[in-house]
Amino acid sequence: MSQKLAVNESTSFSTQPATQTQLTTALVDHGSIPVIQNALLHELQASGWSTNLKNHVTQLMRSGECTKYDDLMDRILEEALGEADAAKDGDHPSLAIPDQAITQAVKIVKKELDKICQVETA
Repeated sequence: MSQKLAVNESTSFSTQPATQTQLTTALVDHGSIPVIQNALLHELQASGWSTNLKNHVTQLMRSGECTKYDDLMDRILEEALGEADAAKDGDHPSLAIPDQAITQAVKIVKKELDKICQVETA
């Protein structure tokens, strides 16, 4: 990519979908999406989160608590999002994304954005 995408520091991506589309396109064109995905996957696997999720999904399916994919996804999302605010019930490991994985993912996203963006300051 010869020229970086110019982004103003006050740009709001929720109100400017064209800018969000430009960023997404630039990330795809630059090959950044697989880099971000692989970094997050590595962090989730290193923390044991992927194994915890697999084991919990297996337990839910084998016990009959969830028999359909949609039910399983609803349950997992409810548990993962609910654990951010509530104490873990002890029946299964936490499904909340580990803070370390979030921190590392943000670093990688920022690094990839720095490759394709030039932030213009006022």
